[in-house]
Amino acid sequence: MTRLTDVPVVDPSQSASYHIVEDLNILFAMVPTPDHLPPRPTDVPRESIKNGGLAGVERCYVVSDCLELTIDPHHRETRLEGIDRYLDSLPGSWVDESIVTHVSTGLRAEYQTRYEVATDTYLIHGAGPPTSSVGAAIDENERPLIELSVYSNGAIRIETHDPTNFGLQGLEGIGPTKAERLREHGFNSRDAIAGTTPKELAKIRGFGEKTATAVHTSATAIATGEVIQRDGGALPNGDPVFIDIETNGLNGEIAWLVGVLDGGSEEGHYLSFRQREHDDPTEHVDAFMSWLTGVARGRPVIAWNGYNFDFPIIKHHLERDAPEWVADWESRYQFDPLYYATTQGHATLPARSNRLEAVAAALGWVSTTTGVDGSTAAREYNTWRQTADQPDGYQPDWERLEAYCEDDVRALATIYESLQDVSRRPSGTETPRNRTGEQSRQGSLSDFS
Repeated sequence: MTRLTDVPVVDPSQSASYHIVEDLNILFAMVPTPDHLPPRPTDVPRESIKNGGLAGVERCYVVSDCLELTIDPHHRETRLEGIDRYLDSLPGSWVDESIVTHVSTGLRAEYQTRYEVATDTYLIHGAGPPTSSVGAAIDENERPLIELSVYSNGAIRIETHDPTNFGLQGLEGIGPTKAERLREHGFNSRDAIAGTTPKELAKIRGFGEKTATAVHTSATAIATGEVIQRDGGALPNGDPVFIDIETNGLNGEIAWLVGVLDGGSEEGHYLSFRQREHDDPTEHVDAFMSWLTGVARGRPVIAWNGYNFDFPIIKHHLERDAPEWVADWESRYQFDPLYYATTQGHATLPARSNRLEAVAAALGWVSTTTGVDGSTAAREYNTWRQTADQPDGYQPDWERLEAYCEDDVRALATIYESLQDVSRRPSGTETPRNRTGEQSRQGSLSDFS
């Protein structure tokens, strides 16, 4: 596994190791079993810490593979397998839920619970692949990498990645065979490839001029943290409207929040169009479309992965709840930077994945919200809807959810501005076309070369 990546990979089942996240004052304790832990977090041997020191540590994450989820089909119950043995071997100072979170790679990533025993409560999160449940076997040769984003309040965001998105195989056009040939010629990392020339890469067996150029461009984008322009494409002319939506799930049909950035990534004004009443899914989209067709008339609408998510969901929502706006929405020029860069191949992005946050972070964007993601936002909204009939129905932290959406549109604007930086305006203009090839009434295009 470590051969596939350019970054350290930790397997808690092998040996105990400790890592400090100094900016957040967090200690990671990676252990095969809890009895490998010292009596107290402050007793961790200094020589065992990979980076930083223990001074100022405010939160501890204990990571192991000790816990699994089993299902009793007869009683329709689930159980944390290994929890009794885990807690019996856990030193007393590693119990306090206010400072310790327990993470197991034997539990699927989306699993989380508060496990209570007597007067103690344990925060437990999964950090394993989807097959880490009900005893399903895991192919170790295809085991995904698990990325943990942790926060000082104990929250965790976990994502799974295909290992081939990392290391040499994460470069465009590189599979296992070509990756091995690169290593044979001394190119063991992306930085090494970025430091050479396409001409040198083309000398390797199986690397033509086109492949060598694509590989070098991909490595250079990641090494420099910059968008690399390629031939052919065009960007919309005019001031864009950046949008991001929050829905009731991955296959959502309700855009209960439409976040809009009017202006640039830093100075732009954020507008939030959110559903306010449980039984009224129309008022906020009506307000959004009124703004879009009024103040923002004629401006292109930009969304990351918009062709596959934001744009069709908004259209479906309008068709169901506000059909009088459908024609206006369909006639508006819509642009998806992810589709433009990856599917159409007009730009190479500087990140290990094409996730919005990953690309924007590589370009220097810094998130201002913690512990929130799309699934969290959907869960909060659905809980709010489900408790609508209760006297003291659940109220999410709307301000925090709206701030998360604002974070995403500012990340989107950061990426788009980088695309603009490497584009040039043509001597003439032309009428933009949507992805389907249908002519749009909105704006003109600038070349991307």
